[in-house]
Amino acid sequence: MKFCIATFAAAFCLICFSHAQSEKERIPKTDTDISSGDRTFRIVFPERPNSSPKSAYLFDGKESQLVSLPSMNFSRVIAIRNGEVMLYLTDEKITDPENVPPNAPRLRIPEEVREFYILMTPDTSNATLPLRMNLVNTSDGKLSPGETLWFNLTGHRVIAKLGDSKLSVSPKSSSLTKDPAPESGYYRAEFALQADEKGQFRKIADQKWWHDAKSRHVGFIVDTGGRLPKIYCFRDFRL
Repeated sequence: MKFCIATFAAAFCLICFSHAQSEKERIPKTDTDISSGDRTFRIVFPERPNSSPKSAYLFDGKESQLVSLPSMNFSRVIAIRNGEVMLYLTDEKITDPENVPPNAPRLRIPEEVREFYILMTPDTSNATLPLRMNLVNTSDGKLSPGETLWFNLTGHRVIAKLGDSKLSVSPKSSSLTKDPAPESGYYRAEFALQADEKGQFRKIADQKWWHDAKSRHVGFIVDTGGRLPKIYCFRDFRL
């Protein structure tokens, strides 16, 4: 199964496994009333340049909320109202839709999308806010507990043996892997890279990773500017 986003931008020899935060950023609900039936999303900015903002305001046409744009974790869980929603990203709080800057980054969320991620990428062509929001729809069982959705943001083909599962992902593409083990526990993660999709594969990592069978996972393979990419994976405990 392939997951497509509007664009990939490239920019990270280290393997990281991160436990996503459990706090809740809400639009427009309070921190205490989220439930498994809510329409929710999280934000991640895996290629965030040092010059990019680490937070911004997200406006849903009615309310504006300060959200984090983390590079090494998910944002907190954010709830969104039902129906088709246009989200805007601004550097200042907005209370009136008429005041949204004409070139503010925006993302349409179709009514049927109930659970998703916003994958942030740099957009140097936008002088208002040099960011782009990309929708990753994980509704309707597209990403189940125990599975991992991988994004290869490099120009290289990457393969991996992940416990009982295998990964093969093309450059600037995504792929889904099944549970690496039948239940929670450690498994062996072996990664190999084919530079520029040419020649032999070269092993780049061989480690023990923890599998949480009750969590969804999102993994990233990111350029560092050096010989080896950075590979890391986040757990999402969202209900």
